[in-house]
Amino acid sequence: MSKIVPRRGALTAATQMKQLAIAASVVAALTLSSVALASGTLTGKYSTTIKSPAQLKGTWVLNLVKGGTYTVADNGQLLIRGKYSATRSKITFGHETGSGACAKPGTYTWKKTGTTLSFTRISDSAACSGRSGVLAHTFTQQR
Repeated sequence: MSKIVPRRGALTAATQMKQLAIAASVVAALTLSSVALASGTLTGKYSTTIKSPAQLKGTWVLNLVKGGTYTVADNGQLLIRGKYSATRSKITFGHETGSGACAKPGTYTWKKTGTTLSFTRISDSAACSGRSGVLAHTFTQQR
């Protein structure tokens, strides 16, 4: 029996294809893990106490649940249920229901340092001034 020996060019091409496939897998894994990491660090229950303006006065609780849902309560009363999508630095709130719900989504940057969470408005409807007003305050993680 004779031994089949691949030509040098074919072997080099096969090796390069294998390296390319491995590199693509690593990039895909890193991308998925960074999105998971971003939303994983964001999940939790956060609260802020607002003293003024009078129409927002109270203790607000934002609960960001793994899987992309959230609730907002004011002084223990549930006002909003919705869905969010987040990246490492941006979050979009939308698909809201409840007495304080906004019809259109709003997008914000977010930054978490320790147990402190803050938002900065990128775009939001003027009709959703309540949402942007509450999110302008700093939140503290509860659990």
